[in-house]
Amino acid sequence: MKILNTIHEDYHMHSINFSDGMNTIDEIVQFVPNVWLKKIVITDHSQAIIDANKLAFRNFRWSIKHWKNIHNDVEVIIGIEWDILNQACDCCFDIQWITSDFLILSCHEIVYKTNNWNMEHMTEAYLNAIERFHDKIKFIGHPCKKWTAEFIDIKKVVEVANRYHIPIEFNAWYFSRGETNLEKLDIMLSLVDQIYVNTDAHMLNELMSKQAAFDYLKDQWFIK
Repeated sequence: MKILNTIHEDYHMHSINFSDGMNTIDEIVQFVPNVWLKKIVITDHSQAIIDANKLAFRNFRWSIKHWKNIHNDVEVIIGIEWDILNQACDCCFDIQWITSDFLILSCHEIVYKTNNWNMEHMTEAYLNAIERFHDKIKFIGHPCKKWTAEFIDIKKVVEVANRYHIPIEFNAWYFSRGETNLEKLDIMLSLVDQIYVNTDAHMLNELMSKQAAFDYLKDQWFIK
């Protein structure tokens, strides 16, 4: 297993600008040097989550094209966490009709409820989405969180992800909150070729959760 990012890089977090985070993009960028981050990706939720949660906006998405980091030398990328909509692997990968080159494939239970989708078909949906969009997916987000892991055959998902050289995320935020299915996590870590360790932070303090994930990897002998 290869970890593709260091503890100084976090490729999954959310802002209040276009998602359900508590802080603006500028506030996040100003804060991250305090937790030794040198490269980050702001990955706000797709339009499917925004609509399902009835989130309000402070900005239109087109404005992000003109945003620049004027605060420090942290490298900042603007991505999107997109959603599988159904078992036919239709996906939402835009915010206000604008997409990104950095796309995380995730599933969120509120989308299933909104679309009256049977969660028993989640594994099939993951596999179909990977087959269809493997050339766009940077990594697969939080497949081991407790609310959805019971519906996912993690062995099958890892097998197909490995086939297409797609990394899978070890989500430090869910892990640090005790909201990870550890049995599924250990299976994933024992089989997967590549992982990213990210926080999925929605608040600034959650950006400090990465260390717990790296400690677990060492304690369980997944890394030295």
